[in-house]
Amino acid sequence: MSEHKKTTEIQENKKEDIKEGIRELEQIAAIRKDMEKDQYYLLCQYAIGILEAKAKIIDEQLSMKYGREIMRGFSGRVKSPESIYAKLVRKELPTDLETARKKLNDLVGVRITCLFLDDVYEIAEILKKQRDITLVKEKDYIAKPKKNGYMSLHLIVDIPIYFGDNFLSKRVEIQIRTLAMDFWSVLEYQLMYKRNVSGAEKAAKELKNYSEEVAALDEKMMKLRNKIDKI
Repeated sequence: MSEHKKTTEIQENKKEDIKEGIRELEQIAAIRKDMEKDQYYLLCQYAIGILEAKAKIIDEQLSMKYGREIMRGFSGRVKSPESIYAKLVRKELPTDLETARKKLNDLVGVRITCLFLDDVYEIAEILKKQRDITLVKEKDYIAKPKKNGYMSLHLIVDIPIYFGDNFLSKRVEIQIRTLAMDFWSVLEYQLMYKRNVSGAEKAAKELKNYSEEVAALDEKMMKLRNKIDKI
């Protein structure tokens, strides 16, 4: 291939990359615009607030029951337009908010962190028994971690929202995990954005090994706590 043809091909590829980048930005902007309609963000925050109130009550009840600290943190988030777009692309789905509402279960998410492994499951059981929470799906990544080592208990639930005279159901992903699991996931999240950087593959393998150590540590700390309780 001549130098002229090579140069022309490179320029054409650059043009296509620019066009693709523009299309991506336009689609993300369209998702953002739709999210600003119909009080979308407000309703999502209502759902987070309802679960935060429930978590606080559960924490107080279990703390009184066991005489110790149970939860260490609660956080909630509404998935960003950029994250929605990226997930729809990965799933090879149309990149619009309507599709996201129908196909994605984690547009709204909350995370509960606690000290011990058995607390994770007890909190989950209490939430599942609440009459105004409808369990859609449960994913136990503690019993069966993801291939990369990720561990957490996920509950996909529908939460009723009363807004004026209207009623609607909001889907939320609840993640419940120990502090050790949460610490591990923070590093995994950072690594996710460096997949193609030199040394990332080696770090990923090392992180997966640490996941097994985290699981073993959680078991040991729970058993030690039980011994201390009997003293």
